[in-house]
Amino acid sequence: MAGSKGKNQTETFDVEALGLILLAIGIALLGFLIPAIPSGVLGQNIRQVLVGNFGLGAYFWPFPFIVIGSLFMLGRRPRSMGRVIVGFMLISLGFWFVLTLIRPSWTGRWGFGMRSSLAGLGWTMLIPAFFVGTLGLDVLAGFRPTRVARGLIRRVLEGIKYSFESFLDWRQRLKDYANFQADVVLSRNDLQDLDKDLQALVQLYPGSAEVSKWRKEVLGTIKGLKTADDSSLEDALLHTKAWRKAVVDFSKSRAGDMATHLNTEGIDSLESDVKTLQSQLSDPVLGSLDSVRALEETRKALSLDITGLFERYRQLIREKESALGLLKGIMPRELLEVSNQHQRRVKAYTSIMQEMSVLDLEVSLLEQWRELIEKLGRLDQEFTSQYIQDFDQTLAKEFSRKPRSKLLPDVDTWQKALDAMELDVRKEATMKELPDVDLDAAAEDFETEEDFADSFDDTYQPNLEFQDAEDTEEDTEEESEEDDLEGVLAINQETEDELGDSGIPDLGGMPIQVPPNELLDSPQRSIEDPAAIAQEVQIRVKKIDETLSNFKLEGRVVSSVRGPTVTRFEVEPAPGEKISRFANLSDDLALAMAVGSVRIEAPIPGKSVIGLEVPNATRDLIRFREAAESPNFRRSKARLPLILGKSIDSDMVIADLARMPHLLIAGSTGSGKSVAVNTLIGSLLYKFLPTELRLLMIDPKMVELTPFDGIPHLLRPVVTNPNDAAGVLLGAVAHMERRYKMMSKIGAKNLDQYNEKARKLDMPEMPFIVIVIDELADLMITSPKEIESAIMRLAQMARATGMHLVLATQRPSVDILTSLIKVNVPARMAFAVSSGHDSRTILDTMGAERLIGSGDMLYYQPGMVKPLRLQGPFVTESEVTEVANFLRRQYFDDDFVEAYGTDFDPPMPDESSASGLIDWNDDKLRDAAELAINEGQASVSRFQRRLGVGHARAGKLMDSLEALGVVGKHEGSKPRDVLVGIDELPNIFGK
Repeated sequence: MAGSKGKNQTETFDVEALGLILLAIGIALLGFLIPAIPSGVLGQNIRQVLVGNFGLGAYFWPFPFIVIGSLFMLGRRPRSMGRVIVGFMLISLGFWFVLTLIRPSWTGRWGFGMRSSLAGLGWTMLIPAFFVGTLGLDVLAGFRPTRVARGLIRRVLEGIKYSFESFLDWRQRLKDYANFQADVVLSRNDLQDLDKDLQALVQLYPGSAEVSKWRKEVLGTIKGLKTADDSSLEDALLHTKAWRKAVVDFSKSRAGDMATHLNTEGIDSLESDVKTLQSQLSDPVLGSLDSVRALEETRKALSLDITGLFERYRQLIREKESALGLLKGIMPRELLEVSNQHQRRVKAYTSIMQEMSVLDLEVSLLEQWRELIEKLGRLDQEFTSQYIQDFDQTLAKEFSRKPRSKLLPDVDTWQKALDAMELDVRKEATMKELPDVDLDAAAEDFETEEDFADSFDDTYQPNLEFQDAEDTEEDTEEESEEDDLEGVLAINQETEDELGDSGIPDLGGMPIQVPPNELLDSPQRSIEDPAAIAQEVQIRVKKIDETLSNFKLEGRVVSSVRGPTVTRFEVEPAPGEKISRFANLSDDLALAMAVGSVRIEAPIPGKSVIGLEVPNATRDLIRFREAAESPNFRRSKARLPLILGKSIDSDMVIADLARMPHLLIAGSTGSGKSVAVNTLIGSLLYKFLPTELRLLMIDPKMVELTPFDGIPHLLRPVVTNPNDAAGVLLGAVAHMERRYKMMSKIGAKNLDQYNEKARKLDMPEMPFIVIVIDELADLMITSPKEIESAIMRLAQMARATGMHLVLATQRPSVDILTSLIKVNVPARMAFAVSSGHDSRTILDTMGAERLIGSGDMLYYQPGMVKPLRLQGPFVTESEVTEVANFLRRQYFDDDFVEAYGTDFDPPMPDESSASGLIDWNDDKLRDAAELAINEGQASVSRFQRRLGVGHARAGKLMDSLEALGVVGKHEGSKPRDVLVGIDELPNIFGK
């Protein structure tokens, strides 16, 4: 017992002593390491060695000694003390490694050196530090090595995995949310775009309740998308699709309405009005006066303004065509833009029409100025006066100073000034011719100044009888020589005009052109004595007053107007007198004035007087050349101008066949009907080329229209067989229907619009067609049903296609002029007839039975109050022949006849289209055959150009070659095939 006790005491002592020593060592080391504790030189050396080499790692050394010493001092002996010390040291070493990476300066020289030597490893040094530290923890805890490291790594990996999975889940949720919000945004954008379309439709159709309802629903859906979910978003998408389809369908239906509005754009007659105005301004103002030059500048400015206005109109039409092309599949906002542009163009059309009206008025005023300037020029040539020069200079200054809109309307003022100036000039010229007399002395023989002035002209006239005889003979010789010289110059000038200026060869073919006025007979000047005419008028006025008095009618003749055929006396009835009493006096007045008939117009339209139309003792002959050279015809605004004749007021009346749109001419034999038909045809020939207007003539009498046979304006030779006329007219109906189809394809509603669009599309233009029937009665007797049916169809529908009828007959009976024909041919021209019944048949009123024949006519057109009495121009047969011969020599590419000429051919009795007659006398026949063989094909227009022949002769050559078997049959617009070779010509024509 004693031994064991001593042993325990020894062991206890040793542990406590060891603990004390270890605690002392630890405290000493800690004291040496803390600079604030004075430790002497030894402490400083130890601190320098430990801290200098290990840095902060040196401060870990005391703690194991202090902890273990403390435990030994307390009498405790911890198990695995070595393991604890090793673990602590490993943990300290791992921490020291970490410090070498973070703060190498804190780890001393050894740590700094190790950091420098391992600098290439970088942060990978944390790996050994991590494992060293965790190994220390394993040692302290008694775990298997790397357990802590493995656990930490496992936890880190699990954390990373969890974080990654959480990230993936969050990302998917974020993606789903983003997709949903994107769908919401897209749906909102679609709805907002749809709302813009609906806004456009609301502006276009503010009265549409359906469109307003759609827009209200769309706005509600847009507002609901702010808190949308999957269900509401799907509903919004379905509604958007339905609304979009409804809006598209609505837009398509309204696009058709807009196309209708666009097709109605434009001004139908603007192009023809512009052409008319330009033709009126085509003649320059000639002369040497300053005012002439000023007026010429005004004319040019007017022409430029009209051209610019028309270009503006064409630009609007191009915009309209572009808008029509956009209507297919158009959306509402585009439809709104098209509608706005349409409204803008409509306003522009209105502005153009207003400007056109102003220009039209200015052109009319310019014609009055032209007459004024021409009169001024005649005065300047007749007189040499300072008055004329001053007037001319003043007028020129006014043109340069005042704008056109203010100066042109003052033409009446300047006309009065010119008339006053003319009186002054003539008075000045008269005073210069008077002998030098003492006027004061001469005036003493008269009681008043008026007596002196009245006798002035009779008293002081130059007396040629007192001239010296020798002077007279010398003057006569000089005048004779001057007359001879002037005659030679005139002959030379005429020769130059005929051969040089006209540029028209005497023989051979020539390009198409309107015939010159020189082919017509010159107008005849009236040789009647004005005094005798005035005396005749006074006698007739007296007889009219006496006749009225005899029948106890109160009225008086207030004025008279002399026309070319009749003189109209205007009678003003007394208040209370019945007009019917005057209307019943026509025969009594004719008896009193010893004339054939008196026509009474009660009352005269626009006047409160009654007109008595009394035939003149001598009639004025109106030549066609006078009418063709008249300003009314040359500057006519009519699309198809027709010369009708002179009115009683001496105005040349020009009508428009395009506005009639068909004309009926009727009268008895010898009344001037056929001459009127020739006048109307001549009016068209002097205005239009064959490429602009074509004629289809039917003349069963075979004498009136046959002189025009062969002119290039004819679609086919003049139809003289009544049996063929029905087929030709039915062919015209078929061609009319073809024109309607062609017009509908490009959206044109009349011929002018078709030609305008055809020019833009580079298509051939279509000419006007005028169908002239000289004797309708013969046709109605031969084929009444076919003729009446064809005329009715043409009269009802042909106007828009540019086809017009001129019907003439000398049998104005109801079986010829049926009610259907009269209804569809509203314009009438009545010549002298034998009875009032015939007059009613033609004009639906009396009056034509009192005409005096020889071109005296009554013309009526819808819109006129009463028929207008006219005297038609006279055209001689020689004039017709000259014009026709001139036109027959013209050649051109007749593409229209080659394409559509067969429409107007009558049905042939057999398959051959050639007549079988060969004109061997034509010297061009063999040349035509050689030309056809060399070129491998043949056409009428080719013969015209290459052989220099007219249309009729080229057609006859073609028929002869077909009869000879040189060329094949006619096949529409294709050239004819050549059937023989050049070596076979000797067999056909001989050597």
